[in-house]
Amino acid sequence: MSDQDPAQIDQTTDFMWKATAAVATLASGFVAEKVVALGWRAISGRPAPREEDQLLNYKLAEIVTFAIISGATVTLVRELGLRQAAKWYSARRPDSPYAVRAISA
Repeated sequence: MSDQDPAQIDQTTDFMWKATAAVATLASGFVAEKVVALGWRAISGRPAPREEDQLLNYKLAEIVTFAIISGATVTLVRELGLRQAAKWYSARRPDSPYAVRAISA
C-alpha cells in the first residue's frame, strides 16, 4: 500500500485524468475539424465556410447545414475520443473513478 494520504492520491488521480481528458478533447477537436473540412470540400467542391469574409459567398442554407454537420461531428468525435481515453486510462489506473464514470456515461 502507498504511504501517501488518500486525499493526495485522489488529487493526483484527478489531475492525471483531467490532463488525459484535455489532451483527448484537443486531439479529437483537431481531427473533427479536418474531417468536416475535407468532407465539405468533397461534397460541395468549395472550402468550408470558416473565414468571415467568405461567409457572404455562401447561401444561408449552406451555412446552416455546415453548422449542423460540424457541430454533430465535433460532438461525436469528442465523445468517442473521451471514451477511448477513459478506457486507456482505466487500464492503467483501475482504481480511478473518473475514467469509469466517463465510460459508463
